[in-house]
Amino acid sequence: MEPSIASSARRDAAEMFGSFHLGDTELVLPVAAVQEVVNYPSVVTQVPLAPTYLLGLFNLRGRLIPIIHLGQLLGLPERGTRAGAKIAIVECRQGRLGLLFDTTGEILRVPGEQRVMFGEGEGAPSMIGGALKLDGGQRILQILSMDALQRLPDMPMPRGDAPASEPMRQRAAQGQRRQGVSFRVLDARLALPMGAIHEIIRVPELLTSVLASELCLGMLNLRGNTVPVVDFARFLGLPAAAASAVAPGDFDDPRRIVVLRQKDMDFGLLVDDVESIVGYRDEELLAVPSFHAEQPQLFTGCISRPDAPDILLIDEAALLSDATVADITQGHRALYALESASERDQGKRRGAVRETYVTFRLDQLMGMRIDQLREVIDFPAEMMQPPGAPDYVRGILNLRRKLVTIIDMRALYGMKSYADMQAAKVLVVENGEDKFGLVVDAIENIVTIDAADKLGVPGVLRNQIDPTLRNDMREVVELPDQRTLLLLDAAPLKERLGARVH
Repeated sequence: MEPSIASSARRDAAEMFGSFHLGDTELVLPVAAVQEVVNYPSVVTQVPLAPTYLLGLFNLRGRLIPIIHLGQLLGLPERGTRAGAKIAIVECRQGRLGLLFDTTGEILRVPGEQRVMFGEGEGAPSMIGGALKLDGGQRILQILSMDALQRLPDMPMPRGDAPASEPMRQRAAQGQRRQGVSFRVLDARLALPMGAIHEIIRVPELLTSVLASELCLGMLNLRGNTVPVVDFARFLGLPAAAASAVAPGDFDDPRRIVVLRQKDMDFGLLVDDVESIVGYRDEELLAVPSFHAEQPQLFTGCISRPDAPDILLIDEAALLSDATVADITQGHRALYALESASERDQGKRRGAVRETYVTFRLDQLMGMRIDQLREVIDFPAEMMQPPGAPDYVRGILNLRRKLVTIIDMRALYGMKSYADMQAAKVLVVENGEDKFGLVVDAIENIVTIDAADKLGVPGVLRNQIDPTLRNDMREVVELPDQRTLLLLDAAPLKERLGARVH
């Protein structure tokens, strides 16, 4: 009788384990800890300032999952390829994590006497919490310690990790839609809310600053204001970029300086490329895990779009309150006089009315007031083709359950056809319930101008412009780089298009 009871106790103590491979190493995890196993995602969002063992985040059914590089934690050699790799989704105190490994193994039911658990020593817990002795001790499998994994320094801490409920998704569809400017810093896709950006300019020849460092590249003079320029890649802890072969000020240089205002002091962020204007609702943002409990979270959330890289939305308040940013701006404020009192007074008079424009190419350099735009999107690969549509209608796009009529601006204004649609962008504007997408060659910049600097289009030039365009473009402005910007007024254009589609 007693042997039967002992045998039953051993069976009750049996536990299910799943094995997986990392190179030549075979590890196991309790099956109860593993939620699912998925293929390595095609899109991984890089997270600046994250610990080195974090490969990035990926979107799993509306939830951002951090990918943990187990090989790095265990000191295993880097295999250099992710083809065929798997991600084990495990549940921790912090929420769900993804563990990177090469291949799956088998499911094992292991009696208690075949498990050997290791005691904790001094210092950080070992990533290996025990071992399984199988086949009479001929096969030893290491047990990955979930406790050690959860106690890693700077372990991801979820923020609103639960996926959105249906009522929340309904509220998101009805909430206020916001705008952000997206840009690239090395491989990271980031964005700032539109209201945080003072303007965006080309990279000029920077002035020398006594406070220059690896982080502060120097400064520039922007209409009498001293603007220190921060290398945003270094600020985010990203690898230093190779020196640009393009001279500052060259029109072929894709780099830009995003100018923000810190109280009464402007400062600039050097980025690799300004990409677009993106629309989002706060309720649609995916929560980004935090990595430093003692520091403000730099990212408000993640803008996730179908068939496009995810974009991390920067928290303006966290960026402006950063100690490093404060030191740079306060130091320059203390050392450099911005301008004389008379220049300041003149600047206030001239700057009483300032307007922000998105500039773009449509044969020539044009601009549209940013408050007339809803967002900027890439030229869509597929659209519905309505029968009998005018030649300037490219098609109808379903954009988040709203139909947008795509307008070929070159056809509308009697210009030559587009030579290349690769860089083409679509400016989305609204006219009441109607939405129109205006196709342009490429997006250039975001600039702020004094309304007093605008000039009427000279009569000689107006007579050479297509009559339709002449109605929409009545003013020009001279930019600081001595180029002429043609100002396109979307109001008469939207009214005319709205009348034609009804």
